[in-house]
Amino acid sequence: MSSTPIKSCKKYLLSYKDSSNSTHQIGFYARDAYDCLLLAREFNTYIHDHPRSVIRIQQKL
Repeated sequence: MSSTPIKSCKKYLLSYKDSSNSTHQIGFYARDAYDCLLLAREFNTYIHDHPRSVIRIQQKL
């Protein structure tokens, strides 16, 4: 992923469920929802190993 100034990024909240069906949320600054997913996969091993655990990516205003 290319380096993008944070001023040109938006805040996203990614929600996912773990193996015990507990919901977790992580916040990222990204260009779009897809970049948010890529960042989550890079920094969270559970999401990396279980990409279908993501249930929502929401842009925060």
